[in-house]
Amino acid sequence: MRRRSLIFRYTLLHATLFVLVLSGALAFLYWSTLSAHETELDAQIQDEADTLHDQLSGVRSVTEMAAIVKQTTSKQAGRTTVYMLATKTRQYVAGNLREWPANIERSGDLLEFPLEGESTETERARGRTYHLPTGEQLLVARNVSERVRFRELIRDAFAGALLLTVVLGVSGAYLLSRRVSRHLDEINRNSEAILQGDLDLRMPETGRGDEFDELSHNLNRMLDRIGTLMSAMREVTDDIAHDMRSPISRLRSRIEVVLLGKDDATAYRAALEATIEDADAILAMFNALLTIAHAESGEPRKHFEPIELRKILEDAVEIYEPAAEDAGLSLVLDDGPSVRTLGNPNLLGQAVTNLLDNAMKYVPAGGRVRCSIVTTDGRARIRVADDGPGVPDAFFDKAFDRFSRLEESRTSPGSGLGLSLVRAIAHLHDGDVRLESGDPGLVVTIDLPVTREA
Repeated sequence: MRRRSLIFRYTLLHATLFVLVLSGALAFLYWSTLSAHETELDAQIQDEADTLHDQLSGVRSVTEMAAIVKQTTSKQAGRTTVYMLATKTRQYVAGNLREWPANIERSGDLLEFPLEGESTETERARGRTYHLPTGEQLLVARNVSERVRFRELIRDAFAGALLLTVVLGVSGAYLLSRRVSRHLDEINRNSEAILQGDLDLRMPETGRGDEFDELSHNLNRMLDRIGTLMSAMREVTDDIAHDMRSPISRLRSRIEVVLLGKDDATAYRAALEATIEDADAILAMFNALLTIAHAESGEPRKHFEPIELRKILEDAVEIYEPAAEDAGLSLVLDDGPSVRTLGNPNLLGQAVTNLLDNAMKYVPAGGRVRCSIVTTDGRARIRVADDGPGVPDAFFDKAFDRFSRLEESRTSPGSGLGLSLVRAIAHLHDGDVRLESGDPGLVVTIDLPVTREA
């Protein structure tokens, strides 16, 4: 156990505070118990003394006083209560106490004094003295040795309880800090191993469902997410290297061929125009990758605002209507509710235009692209459906991977990042995207949360 452990210090501090509070409670209980016991005992002594004093105060004969004291004494078993009637010079007259206790000079106050007797142990008594009208003196007291023993018993019991509390408190603090430190040490060791490169290692989970399990579970989820992102990064790097090789090689070959040929302004211009097209395709690919990375980072959430989804669809359809007419396609926006969601209008608009661009790219002339929006169970569903050739059902999940394209589509313009971008934007807005067969064609649905209907 590291003595400088923060957990041990905090646990020990709480144990110390607990011991101090309990000590105060035990001290108060000890004092209140003894005080109540002594107050009751003093009241009994005072009552007995006053009763006997009142009886003797009206008597003028010493013989009669002695008889009263003897009668009172005979009622007591042993020396639980002691009585002594003495002369002015404190000589014994009657009672079960033969010698006047030394050092008792005051009259009227409750006093405690040693009670000498045949016992080997010195007992103690507590009582008071009276000066009777005839000059005699009266001592009435009660044996309080049991009270002394009771006080010692209570003190020993409370001292034992306090000692046990200290032992249990310190032991509990040590064991608790050991247990907590053990879990944290395991997490620290695994974290150190992960930092050293063992990315497959995970935090231990006991299955008890406590806070440490919750912490380990969240850390493991984070590590899984990091692992997924790193795998995706490696795949993206490989895909970029693969997909960029063709346009760059084509660009270089074209320039090389032109340079090796005769000086021809027309050929140079054609080569430059083709080079610009390839450069635009490369820039579009990088822009799409940057947009995906920006969406997956979650940073745009800081600038979310209420958006009317119907307006997003209307703007996208308005932009693509001229292109649809030129391609001989029918672009239709169905009537539907106007609903609001929190999000980034530019990104959501880009997601919808990507879907429209994909649909119009693969739907032959005479085909139709239909856009709609419906609400179900507090969710808004933006649907873009076409009656084109569609894609095989087995390709639905793979279609969202970066640079994923059907073999027959590789000759057409595009980078295979459109649906990846749509999914990243949907996830940014706490939504999802899925593909369905339109029979014929393809239906793409973006599912988003709704704040309220507009």
